[in-house]
Amino acid sequence: MRCTPLALTPTLFLAFLFSIAAEKANCAGQEPIPDLAEATLEQLGSVKVYSASKHLQAAGDAPSSVNVVSADEIQKYGYRTLADILKTVPGFFVTNDRNYSSLGVRGLARPGDYNTRILLLVDGHRLNDNVYDEAMVGTEFPINIDLIQRVEVIRGPVSSLYGSNALFALINIITKRGRDINGLELSAEAASFNTHSGTMTYGRKLKELEFLISGTFYGSRGHNSLFFSQFNTPQTNYGIASHADDDQVGSALATISFRDFTLQAVYGTREKGIPTAPYGTLFNNSGTRTTDSHSYIDLRYQHTFANSWDVLARTFYDRVTYQGTYIYPSPPDPSQIDPNLDFGDGKWWGAELQVTKTVLRRHRITAGGEYRDNLRQNQSDYDLSPYVLYLADKRQSFVGAVYVQDELTITKSLALNGGFRYDYYSALDASTDPRVALIYRPGRQSAFKFIYGMAFRVPNVYELYYSVAPNFSNPALHPERIHSTEFVWEQGLGSHLWFSTSAFYNSIQDLITQEPVGDNFIFRNLKNVRSSGLEVEVKGQLSQGLEGRASYSFQQTKDSSSGQFLSDSPRNLVTLNLSQPLWGRRMFVSLDAQYRSRIQTLAGSSVSPFAVVNATLLARNLGKHMDLSASIYNLLDKQYFDPPSTENLQQAIQQDGRSFRVKMTWRWGGR
Repeated sequence: MRCTPLALTPTLFLAFLFSIAAEKANCAGQEPIPDLAEATLEQLGSVKVYSASKHLQAAGDAPSSVNVVSADEIQKYGYRTLADILKTVPGFFVTNDRNYSSLGVRGLARPGDYNTRILLLVDGHRLNDNVYDEAMVGTEFPINIDLIQRVEVIRGPVSSLYGSNALFALINIITKRGRDINGLELSAEAASFNTHSGTMTYGRKLKELEFLISGTFYGSRGHNSLFFSQFNTPQTNYGIASHADDDQVGSALATISFRDFTLQAVYGTREKGIPTAPYGTLFNNSGTRTTDSHSYIDLRYQHTFANSWDVLARTFYDRVTYQGTYIYPSPPDPSQIDPNLDFGDGKWWGAELQVTKTVLRRHRITAGGEYRDNLRQNQSDYDLSPYVLYLADKRQSFVGAVYVQDELTITKSLALNGGFRYDYYSALDASTDPRVALIYRPGRQSAFKFIYGMAFRVPNVYELYYSVAPNFSNPALHPERIHSTEFVWEQGLGSHLWFSTSAFYNSIQDLITQEPVGDNFIFRNLKNVRSSGLEVEVKGQLSQGLEGRASYSFQQTKDSSSGQFLSDSPRNLVTLNLSQPLWGRRMFVSLDAQYRSRIQTLAGSSVSPFAVVNATLLARNLGKHMDLSASIYNLLDKQYFDPPSTENLQQAIQQDGRSFRVKMTWRWGGR
């Protein structure tokens, strides 16, 4: 199990934001870039990305495998959550246990993990929390995806610049600015399962001042009834969970700019009913639910001095809370309920300073330092009636880091990128993590990359200290580490076709794994793992306007000692996206599909392979002010399942059948 929601309501938070007088500049990674919606395939092969090296560069020059998903694609394909976006990225797959969405990357997804091996950023701000290290990608993600300008996905280890958690990928969400809205925007949607959502956004650029303020509410009653065969008895309503799948979300974002300063504030909270009866709770009881909240304020300064020194400075404050309410039968009288409350509460502040300078015309040096002070890392668990305290753990810690990267231009077509980062943890082992990449570009449309990197993830306080029974915490956990080797070939074929392939090999030591022990669990450094694979992606654009992309990923992840394939690890992934413009590019018909091969569960059974197809019809600028879209998800009504996390009795959890969404967006002002 794993926060009391913040006392600050979304309404009060918005009122607070309107009262802020702040100063901002172009945020890190938001310098002007080509409009991805209008770019040709040749331009897409050299689109600018920020996150791979902490400065803007062509994707072909980045020392990593890179994918970019634009706001245009998000709208065309009807993506609803960050998880919807990420499942279309080569090597990524998503599972859902009807509470949280879990990411797997390059064949690895472990039970009891809250996406801790992925580092999630918003405009360069670290979103992984300081209690569970969770990267939230489902409806729990605290920002409406309509506010995303683009998503940069850096595959492979990036700890040499970003530290812990960046083992398999870095995801940086670049949000929209005031100029992208340039007026008032209202959005409303209705969808299956009694789902409704509304968003109000206002943005402007006024000479040196630029601002965007937005608020969103989302509510879904979920399925009226869900059937689980494991509970098919008269005492448990014949396996039918009624009205226990609801989902309620509120979020707000404000970004204010003045000259070289950026102030950004985010608040998001989600309450989710859990119909699967996790941890042995009462089945068919709507009281079992989780509430997650995340808020932060981030102030950044970015300036170029004498056209030579690029300086970025930032300071930030975050608050994360979690509350799990779990309903059990009362031991003295099973006809009565015994609520168990589980809490996590994290607070931290930090600062970062980064300097970039070109030296001797051949060396681009990026150096910086970062400090995070974890003011609060608290966990507690107790029964409410009668009151029984099981856990009251309170922690504080800090981490300091320095990093440096040198991009050496050897010849016009050959470059060497090398760097390392040193992280010091007050309560855990220090770590030094290098990355080196040799990049050869024989032509404007070709790039060959050989990349070697090391990365680490420190155990979080949940893994170290959470225990509701004696002797089930494990403060002796070691950080897990990865050594990664990758070869990348990117090739443009004329102006209408772009191809990339990546072959990788990962060796992971001291993999932290959740191990069941009776009715409890413990985290241990149990496994050394080998992972290898191949990823191929093709993008195409025809003269008639049809555009699309397809990818295939082969991956195999094995325990080094036994040679056995890991659970929750599909070997084959396929994605397909196609979009056809109509009516002078004012209407688009788009299809996206994902295939996932068979997955072995922890218990040794398997989850069958499946393919899901989604379709979206989008009409833009109706009456000059309105966009209208209609989406059908799981168009063929495919019955498919995801492997659950360890707290569930089910070996496979059925996902949604065919569903729909209708969305309207009104704009007043410019675009």
